[in-house]
Amino acid sequence: MGTNMTFGDVELRSAFPSKPPSHVTQEPFDSGPKHLGALARLHPGDRAQPGDLWEYTQDLLYSGEIQGPLLTFMLPYCLEAWRDNLRGRHAGYGGFVEHFYPVLANKHVLDRYLTHAQTLAVSQFMRESILAEIDDQRGLAYKGMGARPYRWIRALTTHGVLLPDISRLWMAWWSTSTDTVGRAVATVQYVSCLMYEPNENPVFAAWTRDEGGGPPCLWEFGGHLYEKRWLEPNIQFLRDNLNRPSVGEALDRAVSRLANQPEHKLAVEVQQDLPLCAETLVARCAQLPDLLETTQRPLEWKR
Repeated sequence: MGTNMTFGDVELRSAFPSKPPSHVTQEPFDSGPKHLGALARLHPGDRAQPGDLWEYTQDLLYSGEIQGPLLTFMLPYCLEAWRDNLRGRHAGYGGFVEHFYPVLANKHVLDRYLTHAQTLAVSQFMRESILAEIDDQRGLAYKGMGARPYRWIRALTTHGVLLPDISRLWMAWWSTSTDTVGRAVATVQYVSCLMYEPNENPVFAAWTRDEGGGPPCLWEFGGHLYEKRWLEPNIQFLRDNLNRPSVGEALDRAVSRLANQPEHKLAVEVQQDLPLCAETLVARCAQLPDLLETTQRPLEWKR
């Protein structure tokens, strides 16, 4: 195992074919087949060109039949590009990711073309990638739409649309916020969005016309998933586990973990504000599952 590989990487690569099909029969949607040839020549460790991946998502979404063997060969490369975008390693993959999410959600790829073992490997890889980004979170003062927390929050929220195991991702982060500084920081980031009015959040500066920003939207999905919702097991999990006591306990753990860290002072301020914001917090904990199961957009907090 390479130093940059996780257990999820190994599981992903072992679950999918390392070689493409002998004949590429995937029909291109609105271009020639050049990108398909380039993708079929990839080897483990290679990174696909963003433009080739973007064109491939158009093939998958709009050309009709999907060539299953090419898809299962390509999925590890697609997921590695998705992770590079999530982790901020390659901004060029952003356009691809916007269409990769609908491929997974709209075309039912995980149900129709993958074995159970392959779906489990995809889920593990995505969960580990999001947790790795959470573990690297630092800082509790953000301004503008380019702020790093938007990436992990959007990925976590979108995961609930794609796979029914948000409980495993949530508990690995929320209940173990003392394991790493990043998990503690991420807890404070997320809780602040449940507590404060948009113009009063001490972690995320208010939105401005020039820079955007403001607190992340906790029900906004990545990609073009305008009429999608969280899967029912995920909704039920959140209803059962997101409440005033669980938020208070998670925030207490996070503040304890951040002792002697630069983020500690502001984390304590958020902790001290919790009783003052309790009414808003309770209302939003109840509202968030409703917002995540609603297919009509746009949405907003009721308070």
